[in-house]
Amino acid sequence: LAPGEAFYVAPRELCAYVAGECVELAAASANVVAAGLTDRPLDAATLVESLSYATGGPDVEFGRVVEEKPGTHTLRYAPDVADFEARVTTVEPGHVVALDSLPVPSMILVLQGVGQSSSAPGPDGASPKRKHRYDLAPGKALYVTEGTCHLRVSVAAGASGPLRFVRASENLDMPGDSSDDETAAS
Repeated sequence: LAPGEAFYVAPRELCAYVAGECVELAAASANVVAAGLTDRPLDAATLVESLSYATGGPDVEFGRVVEEKPGTHTLRYAPDVADFEARVTTVEPGHVVALDSLPVPSMILVLQGVGQSSSAPGPDGASPKRKHRYDLAPGKALYVTEGTCHLRVSVAAGASGPLRFVRASENLDMPGDSSDDETAAS
């Protein structure tokens, strides 16, 4: 994969990422079988039995622009499963992006750059009861509860580069549960 690309791995499909960095989203499951390149115990018999043996490579997705404003843009990666989606947002120095409240919990992970998040009034103009303010830097993660306040993410005008973060949640276009083990990487 190149930066900005993603793919979906269906249940019972083998996958590995052996170089570089990626963000991996996975459905809740205890069905991971170690196949190698790990310190975990290998279980070859279970691995051979559980694979689908489908041939071919994954369909690579490049993200769909869901928001673009001066100094900010967001790409959405959403496979055809209910378990997850990822939105990758870039905020240029001197700009601000507003993150809406979601009806499901979400996680924000900073991938690049520095900035700040703060609580913001909702669409009704009401100020949130709890004030949130966090410094953002690579590796910083925030858990955002469902229906929580709106957030503003800003980057100082003098910053050396853009802030880039991923917000992961259930797939908002496909409500419901899935009992299968699914994985996506970007």
